[in-house]
Amino acid sequence: MRTTCCAMFILVTLVGLVGCSVTVPAEKVYGVYVASYPYGTETITLNRDGTFVQSIAIKQENPVTVRGTWESEPDKSETRVTFHGARAVDGGFDHPVKDWKTAPIGLVSYDVEIIWFRVEMGSGLMHPYMKQ
Repeated sequence: MRTTCCAMFILVTLVGLVGCSVTVPAEKVYGVYVASYPYGTETITLNRDGTFVQSIAIKQENPVTVRGTWESEPDKSETRVTFHGARAVDGGFDHPVKDWKTAPIGLVSYDVEIIWFRVEMGSGLMHPYMKQ
């Protein structure tokens, strides 16, 4: 019985370590990410040339597209993506920021992680960006 419990503990620990990763290789960071909100969706496309396209679609509003540059900052503890020229959309509490269309475009930074074999950006957010 004790051997079975130890084996199960080791198996669960290994699955957890394989399923989650702290740093993400650069080749897995590029691509399309989608955050789904109760009030709409936001799509961010990270291009290999260091540019991005952010498309924001809020229900009953005209969509907005923003373009800018991004950079990946992997280190020993995590991988971060920093956007230059992005727009913050989610105000929390399932509502967008009040002035999301007119707010100044600025600097936004998110962590990138592999969680259960899927790449996520902003994993600590209420509505993280899921890689498609």
